[in-house]
Amino acid sequence: MAGVPRFRLRCWGARGTIPSPGPHTLRYGGNTSCIEVRTAGGSRVILDAGSGIRALGIEMFEEPRSLGNCGTTHLFLTHRHLDHVMGLPYFQPFRSINESVVLRCGNATPEQFADLAATLLGPPLFVPVPTLREVLRVLPCLTQAPMEVDATCRVHKFEARHNGGAGIFRLDDAAGAAIAFAPDNELAYASDEPSVQQWRSALANSLRGVALLIHDATFNDEEIGRYGGWGHSSAEEATRFAIECNATSLLLFHHDPDRSDDAVDALVATCRAMAEQANSRLQISAAYEGMSLTV
Repeated sequence: MAGVPRFRLRCWGARGTIPSPGPHTLRYGGNTSCIEVRTAGGSRVILDAGSGIRALGIEMFEEPRSLGNCGTTHLFLTHRHLDHVMGLPYFQPFRSINESVVLRCGNATPEQFADLAATLLGPPLFVPVPTLREVLRVLPCLTQAPMEVDATCRVHKFEARHNGGAGIFRLDDAAGAAIAFAPDNELAYASDEPSVQQWRSALANSLRGVALLIHDATFNDEEIGRYGGWGHSSAEEATRFAIECNATSLLLFHHDPDRSDDAVDALVATCRAMAEQANSRLQISAAYEGMSLTV
C-alpha cells in the first residue's frame, strides 16, 4: 500500500566506546549502540546490545502483549566488544519465559558466544539469569545466505574492517535494500593497499542503493590520521562512502564519547556541505537517543 513504511526505527543508543552521560551529551545521548527496527510484518529486530538496550527491554517488558509484543525478537550483534554487548545482563526479556529471543553475532559462532554469555551474564560479574536458556536461542550468522526474519524482512551480513572482526547488516524487503548498519567499520580512504580498496569497493556494491546507511562516524578527518588501525571511520569518510553507495540517507553513528552535542552538530554541517559540493542529494543526520524514523 502506498505510503506504508517499509520499516520503523528507533534509536536507543548512538554513542561508541563507553557510556558518556553528562551535560555535553544531553541531546545526542550517552548510551552505547542499540537500534530497534520494526518490520512491516510486525517483527522486532534489535541491532546491537549496548547500554541503550536496557531502556528498550524495560519498555518491551512493560508493554501490553496485545499491543506491543510481536512474538520472537531477533537480536543481531555486530560483534562482541563491550560497548556493543554491555546491556545484555540488563535486558528484561531475558527474565521472562514468555519471551523468545533469537540472537546472531557477526563475529562469533554460537559456541564462542556461549563463552561470552557465561562470562558476561554470570559470576563474578553478574547474578546468573535463570531463564536465559529457555528464552535465548543463538544461531549462526552466515555470510552465504540471507537470514529470514519474516515474510517482509531478510538480513544479509558483510564483513567490516574492525579489530577482532565485526559484521555489517543489511535489512531488505521486497523493494530491495532498506537499511545498512555498520557501527564499527574502518573505511580507510587514506590506505593505498589494493586489498583495502577492493574490500571497500565490494562493500559499496553490496550496499548499493540502500535507503538508509547507519555508519561509524567516530572521528573527523582531522583526527582520523592518528587512529589508523583502530577500526573506525571519520564522519567525512562515511559521507564519501554513502555517496559512493548511492544511499538515500546517512545516519552518523557511534559518536566519540568525548564529542559534545555542539561538536556533533558541526560534523553534520561539514558532511552536508560535502554532499552539496559533490552535487549529491544524500540526506545526512546524526543519530540521537529517542530518534524515531521510517524507511
